[in-house]
Amino acid sequence: MSSDDRQSNAGPAGAEHRAKSTLDIEQDLFRLLVESVKDYAIFILDPAGHVRTWNPGAQRIKGYLAGEIIGRHFSTFYPPEDVASGKCETELEIATREGRFEEEGWRVRKDGSRMWANVTITALHNPRGELVGFAKLTRDLTERRAAEERLRSLTAEKAALAEKARLQEFQERFIAVLGHDLRNPLASIETGAGILQQKITDPALAGVVDRVRASSLRMSRMIEQILDLTRSRLAGGFDLAPRSLDLCELLQRITDEIRTARPACVIELHCHTLTGTWDQDRIEQVFSNLVGNAVRHGEPAMPITVSADGDDRAVWVEVHNHGEPIPLELQRVLFDPFRRGERDSRTAETEGLGLGLYISNEIARAHGGTIEVRSSLAEGTTFRVTLPRTGSRS
Repeated sequence: MSSDDRQSNAGPAGAEHRAKSTLDIEQDLFRLLVESVKDYAIFILDPAGHVRTWNPGAQRIKGYLAGEIIGRHFSTFYPPEDVASGKCETELEIATREGRFEEEGWRVRKDGSRMWANVTITALHNPRGELVGFAKLTRDLTERRAAEERLRSLTAEKAALAEKARLQEFQERFIAVLGHDLRNPLASIETGAGILQQKITDPALAGVVDRVRASSLRMSRMIEQILDLTRSRLAGGFDLAPRSLDLCELLQRITDEIRTARPACVIELHCHTLTGTWDQDRIEQVFSNLVGNAVRHGEPAMPITVSADGDDRAVWVEVHNHGEPIPLELQRVLFDPFRRGERDSRTAETEGLGLGLYISNEIARAHGGTIEVRSSLAEGTTFRVTLPRTGSRS
């Protein structure tokens, strides 16, 4: 380099040249930075809100090529309802007045889909303080918002389930307390009715006493079912006291008791020795309910059949009657609590709370067993109970 060149670079002109070169480099670096950003839409608006620049991030997020959007008004990115309300003009006014505007809200992509975006608009002024445009920065937060919505929904759902569980537990405890408190007065009614039955000789009064006692006994059975329900729900199942017993002896006792109570009823029992380990009181409750239901809902002139068999691992008992089949829609929910079929003239007086089959099924499950039902007009109705020989659920 000649001495003249060195003097030229060292003078005012050289300093200006170096400053211009530095500014060009900085502008090039800034442009490179903007064009490299893919996660943010970064672009410039003119003072009226028309798009002047467009970076690859804006193309990725909003879907427009630079040639498709430059020159168009930025309201293109807003939902129609926001455009109609003057939202775009308001944002530019705030950015002009305060220097900056920021919010999160819905924006529209080229394909018409909506995204949740964080938007920042910054007013740009020249050295004389004149407004020359706006820098707009947009970030797509749709996935984050969706995750937050899912979290809020899950939290609300958990709270609702917790409240539902709390109310259900309160109701069940209330029913349990109520059931216990009703036992004593009912026991007094039953005792008093029994004494009156022995003392009264007037047939009309005797009939009244009989109905009172029958009603009190039916109420007692209902209370026991309610208590069974609450015990099962609150404790998470039935507490069992399994011991060795002969299932056939138990079935014989149940059928004998029903024959005594209903002399006109014909019950055929087909069973040989079947021993296992079960809770006797609970298993007796299951079969008393099933045989009793078969008698109440069967054709009076047709026999009830109870048959039992088994192998080394399990036993199964089928209770069959003839009569109107159980509708298919009812079969699907037959073992749900408080489910009852249509009453008829033969069952109206003995219809209960709709808990018998539910409790029976829960007892079978507590023993590791199952109850199934088949019902059709041609074949009648059969309940099949399957129990493992050692019937206790851990």
